[in-house]
Order: sequence, then structure tokens, then C-alpha cells
Amino acid sequence: MGQKEFELRREIGWFGSFAMGYGDVGADIFIALGVVTLYAGGASPIAFLVAAIAYVAIGLAYGELAPAYPYAGGVHVYSLRGLNALVSFVSGWALMLDYVLCISLFAVASAGYLKFIFPTIGEMQINLQILHISGIGIIAAFLVALLIILNYIGVKYSSGFISMLVIVGLLIQGLILVSGYLLKFDLNTFFKQINIFGNPTHIEEVGYLPFFDVSTNNFLYGLTLAMSSFIGIESIAQAAEETKRPYKWIPRAAKLSVITVLASVISFSFLTTGSLSWEKLAESIENPVAVMVRNYPVVGSYFAPLVAVAAFVLCLASSNTGVIGASRLVASMGKFQLLPSWLYKIHPSFRTPTRTLLLFGLIGLILCIPGDIPFLASLYNFGALLGYIVLMLSLITLRIKDSNVYRPWKMPLNIILNIKGKNIEISILAIIGLISTTILWILVILLHPAARVAGFLWLGVGLCVYTLYRKSINRPIVDKKTGTQLVIPQAYKMHALLLVRPLEELETVKKSILENLDTRFVIRLLSVIDPYKFGIKATVEELEHIKEQTQKELEILAQELRSLGYEAYSSVIIGELLKSVEVEAIKNHVDAVAIIKRIAEKASIEKGPEDELLQQLLKKKIITIIVKRSI
Repeated sequence: MGQKEFELRREIGWFGSFAMGYGDVGADIFIALGVVTLYAGGASPIAFLVAAIAYVAIGLAYGELAPAYPYAGGVHVYSLRGLNALVSFVSGWALMLDYVLCISLFAVASAGYLKFIFPTIGEMQINLQILHISGIGIIAAFLVALLIILNYIGVKYSSGFISMLVIVGLLIQGLILVSGYLLKFDLNTFFKQINIFGNPTHIEEVGYLPFFDVSTNNFLYGLTLAMSSFIGIESIAQAAEETKRPYKWIPRAAKLSVITVLASVISFSFLTTGSLSWEKLAESIENPVAVMVRNYPVVGSYFAPLVAVAAFVLCLASSNTGVIGASRLVASMGKFQLLPSWLYKIHPSFRTPTRTLLLFGLIGLILCIPGDIPFLASLYNFGALLGYIVLMLSLITLRIKDSNVYRPWKMPLNIILNIKGKNIEISILAIIGLISTTILWILVILLHPAARVAGFLWLGVGLCVYTLYRKSINRPIVDKKTGTQLVIPQAYKMHALLLVRPLEELETVKKSILENLDTRFVIRLLSVIDPYKFGIKATVEELEHIKEQTQKELEILAQELRSLGYEAYSSVIIGELLKSVEVEAIKNHVDAVAIIKRIAEKASIEKGPEDELLQQLLKKKIITIIVKRSI
């Protein structure tokens, strides 16, 4: 097929990757502040803090999985390999809803802040019998049309556009926060409002639970919407196939995005609660930050338009990442036979997925027209949270299923369990992320009647499309083989048996390892005490004593290597050198035997028992690695 001749082009650097992650998430606070406060009341900072727990796990999970499996598609790719094709489709289809809504939601928000700068936009309207289109809807649709054109001609231009917007937005955000805490923030106001858990007023769109009072129901509803301020970091993964050196830049971009977004969201939520009455903020869901800044003493009237500009550009950047994410996700689902392959069409010149850009960009444009932010935010959470649940399940499963896959970076806080004689590394953060996202998704289902109906209707339609398509190509609905065959990890770990001479200077060994072997090597340190080769004339008790001391020293070295990110083990054997190496290599299923030697240019200047061992290993066709000894 002709489409196979063209692939996505790697044109995104580390800052472009960060800008996509931050650009999609960083703008969320400009919408979420007003919407969350409308429901959560003065305790909105607490709602943001709870949602932040899930966000940290989500962001770091993408930082681990995206460089290990650097495909466009994100969670649907990970679940395709780790779980099965049906779960992969459900997660991809759910996030597709998220991306389409991201396009429209943030385009509407951009138009809302533009209205703050140019109030005449509010007077614009189009009336077509039963259809009423406001000025915000008109402007939002126009902005989406421009983004579709920009993305059509290349991700390089789109990424550069996002980077520029993010830089401007970050600078202005910093100015807002510094001036706000210096001029307006009041601790008494903050503590007075933080205890108000939920809006006490009955609000029509909330599906109230009978065992909670009105305020508690509203707070929980606000909590689910607070998650919308943290949705979007998966854009980093969607562009993995177009990122230069993904094994290095994606983890850096993901970690930087997590830190920056957390600092931004928490700082803004605390500032608003200590600067403005929550009732006034709740009335300003279209432009809450600008309204807050307008109340700054002395500089408020000057800063408010500047804030509106920052919010406008960041929301526009977020809408743009939605265009990128939706098009790459759907194209990837076409590539992996979850949707018709017709969708995976890469333009020969622009190297962009033009069909999905036009199709889903148009859907996002249409959704802009009503301009209803609360409803869009509800649906936004439904799809994203379902995708995040699958993300956490995929990470946990792939840690077990693909334990031999090289991960350039791993989430911190892990425990090792021995299951059926095999060490399995379990991520505590992934477990926390799974529990928190599941609870939040259940709350969305219970408290958001409109999102519940529309969300499950979206899933139902998608499953029908998926089932019909899979039957048309004679593929099973629940397919575990496709992921194993088509999703190939970036690299596998290589198990190396590293020979360490007894009484060797271990600091030299450590330096030699750090200079020659990276963390993709699983290193098993082995010292062989051979009484004949090394001329040791000693009793059995003395040899055992030497073994014990050597084992302690090797284990200390192994612990130091583990602290540096290596997977390292140690063992000491008394016996004949070649036979001991062979036994250990077979028992531990190593891929190669590594020998440390001093080397001058191409010639070895160090002779010893390893030279004879090297010749014998080569005769037996055992892969051998020569590690240059550190001086």
C-alpha cells in the first residue's frame, strides 16, 4: 500500500515535547478555576489538591511508557500490547472523545478571554431558526479552522506555534502570581473560605446522591471537574513518533510538565481563594483569572487585559494539542487495525495524518458552536478518566509481561514481589493512580447525568463500529496477539554476567561499568575464586572466609549500581573459572559475558586468566563483551 511509504517525521525537540504536555494542561486552570469554584465553593483548592494525586501518577506513567514504546497513540498502544485489542480500542475511543472535546472546550475558552478584551464579541450572534450561535461560538469555530490549516502543513510549525504560546503564557502567569501574592493575597480571607465545602445552592445539572447533602454533592461534583485542570499530558505520548531522541526527551518533558503544572494549579487555586470571594469567582466561568486580576490594587486595571491575552494564547495552545492528539490517535488506531486503515493516511510532503486532521478537526469545530463550557468539561472528564484507568492497568501489566523491556526511565516508589520464583516490580504510584482515577470516574458517572448518557452513548457507538470493522477483516474482537506482533518495544534489556577478579579494586569496577554500560544492561557481578588459576593455597575454611568477604563487597557495589538505576545482582563461587562462568551464564539465562580489561588503542596491554577464558568462550560461541577498564 502506498501509505506505508510515508511515516511521521521526527521534528519535535525536548522543549517542543514539554510545550505539548504543558500547553494541553497548563491552560486548563484558566477554565477550571471558575467552573470548579462554582461547585466546590471556597474549598476548591482542596479539590485541586486531591485531583493532583492522580495527575502525578498519570504524568509519570507516560514518562515511563512513552519512551519504551515510542508510538503515536499513547495508552491505546500500551493496552494493545499489555492487555488486548478490545481494551485498546475502548481506551483509544474514550481518549478520542477527550481530544475532540479539548479542541472545542479550549477554543471556546480562548474566545471567552478574547471577549474580555473585545466586549463587542458578546454582541455577535447568528440565528438560524432553531439554532442560535453566540459570538463566542463563532470566534471559537474560526480559531479551530485556523488550527486545522496550521496542523495540515506540518507538526514542525504546529509544535513551534505551541512553544511560542507556552513561553508567552508562562511569563505572564509568573507575573500574575508574583503580583497577586504580593498585592492581594490575604491569609484571613483564605482560611475563611477554605472551610466552605461546596456550593450550598441546588444546581440543575448535578445528579445529587441521596446520602449526601447539597453542599457535599456539589463539592464532589467540583472535585471531578478539578481533574479537568490536569488532563492533557498524554499529548507528549501522542507525539512520541515525531519526537527526536524519545528515550531521553520524553521523560524529561513529562517530569517537567508535572512539576510546572502542579506549581501553576496549586498556586492559582490558593491565590484566588485568598484574593476574591468564591461567589464572585463562580460567576466568571468564562474568564475567572482575568476577573481575579482586575481586583488587584493599583495594577489590576492594567494587568487584566494582559492576563486575558495569556489565557487566550494558552487555551489556544491547548486547543491545538487537541487537534494534534486526535489526529495522531485515530491514525494510530487505523494503523493497528482497530479502525479502518483508510484513516492512516500520511501526506507525502507534509508528513501529517491529513484525513484524521480534517475529519476530527471538523467535529471539534462543530462542538464549539454551542459554547457550553460546563457540559464540555463534564464530557472531557468522562473520556480522559476512563483512558487513565486503562493506562494504569497497562503499566502494571507491562511491568510483569515485559519485564525484560528496557525502560529509559521508571516511575519512583516501587516494591519487588517474588511471584512463582520471579521478581516482579510493582509501582506504588501506579496503584495509587489506578484507585484515584477509578474513584473519580465513578463519581463522574454518578454525579454527571448528561455526561453519563453522552459518554456511554459514545462508547456504544464506538463498540458497534469496532465490532463491524473487526468482523469485516476477519479479526477477533478480543485479540491478544496483535499487540505482541505489531507493538515492538524500543529496546530490550541485555543480561550481562560481569566477571570481577577476587580482591579487585571495586571503585575501578564501578567506574568501568558507568563509562561503558548503560542501564539497559542487567548486570550480574560474578567473582570466581579458583584455587588453581589464582594460586591460592588455602584450606576450605580460609576459602570460605575469602568468599564471604568478597560477597559482602560485591553486594555493596550492586547496591550502589541499583541506586544509580541499574538492575544489579552479585554472586561469588569457589571453583574452576571457565566451568563456573558457564554454569552461572546458563543458570541465569545471560545474553553475554563481560570481561574488564585494560586496552591501549586496539591492542590489549593486560594479560591474565581472562585471556584464556575469552578464547574458550569464543570457541563455545558465547557472546563476550570487553569492557574498557577505567584508569
